[in-house]
Amino acid sequence: MLDRPATRVDPARAARAPQRVLNWLLALYALSAVAVAVQRTRFSPENNFLIFRAAFSHLASGQDLYAAYPLLHADFFKYSPTFALLFAPFALLPPVAGYALWAIVCVVAVYAGVTRLLPARQAALVLALSWLPVVGELQRAQSNALCAGLMLLAWAGYERREQWCSAVAVAAGMFVKLFPAIALVGAIMHPRRWRMAAAFVVVSAAGALLPLLVTSPSLLGMQYRSWWAIETLDVAPLERYGTSGAGLYGGVMGLVHAWFAVDWPHWPLQGGGLVVLLAPMLWRRDRWEASEFRVTSIASILVFCVLFNHQAESPSYVIAMIGVAVWFASAERSWWRVALMAIAFVVVNLGSTDLVPRAWYRDYYVRYMLKTVPLIPVWVVMQCELFGIIRDSGRGSQRGEADKADVAAAQALP
Repeated sequence: MLDRPATRVDPARAARAPQRVLNWLLALYALSAVAVAVQRTRFSPENNFLIFRAAFSHLASGQDLYAAYPLLHADFFKYSPTFALLFAPFALLPPVAGYALWAIVCVVAVYAGVTRLLPARQAALVLALSWLPVVGELQRAQSNALCAGLMLLAWAGYERREQWCSAVAVAAGMFVKLFPAIALVGAIMHPRRWRMAAAFVVVSAAGALLPLLVTSPSLLGMQYRSWWAIETLDVAPLERYGTSGAGLYGGVMGLVHAWFAVDWPHWPLQGGGLVVLLAPMLWRRDRWEASEFRVTSIASILVFCVLFNHQAESPSYVIAMIGVAVWFASAERSWWRVALMAIAFVVVNLGSTDLVPRAWYRDYYVRYMLKTVPLIPVWVVMQCELFGIIRDSGRGSQRGEADKADVAAAQALP
């Protein structure tokens, strides 16, 4: 009996398959951004977008960015003067177009960060798992997805030896919210770290002075003093944790307060979490050259930014879920990892939707901060992997071979 000839794999087709999935996912993200923009401008205006739109005009006219403007919007502007300037393209457009463009920029940042950091198959899985939390975040017009994308872009820049790109990504994230600056720690695992530090200083200084295009030095100094004042005073009051209308979860700090009714200060938990986060990156220098170690590190950082943020609101959890998806897609498949991913996806993403009865949501989900709970074991596992406590004999072997095949096939394309 004659043996069947071996099936020949077309390299071009093999390379196009994952990319085709990525193209469809990008289209899905973009269409979702436009749909959310129509929903949150025509039918139920989003207050955060109103705050961002007003900020540019306040900056250009010399008004205090951080004062109350109750006739225009609720709450306060809490971002940097540079962010107010950079929001000009979205503020000057009509509301639907401005919101749509802002949402598209956010999803493109996520898409670019994921696809530049990970091989096509892994990137497609991350984007598929992250779509629901990203759309939920876009409905609040917030910048959390943008920050996550910028942190991933910074990490991808480290991997590609693109120090200036990483510096721009970290600085841009820092001018939106301060915590993306923690992505700088990735530079220590790569050569030319001092060049990266110098590039970051230059880019940050230029970005801080950028509002001078529309305002005077004295007024810009006033804006920065007001920003510092609102940042130092904007401490999440403990009594807001566990209330049904606040939308404030506060990570581990909120969880501890809700479960044990203690009034501990935030800094001991945050300091301890920071030590646990950084310890393997500094201690396991022998693993710096392993790509899976570096990828798990950024996944852990993304989850950390939510777990140990005492001001984390419900939309902030998109950052953690992108981190969980990056970890899951790049790790070796096992039943317990699938279980952790599934529980986190259901509890974090679906627990706050209309699929859950409002009474249960109010009395249990929010009151006991259940949104935070599944992220804790996932982050512990990440840290155990980074420390080398959890080892896989063939970590990602099958997945790694598939990714290598993708890369080889892509290189074979004309």
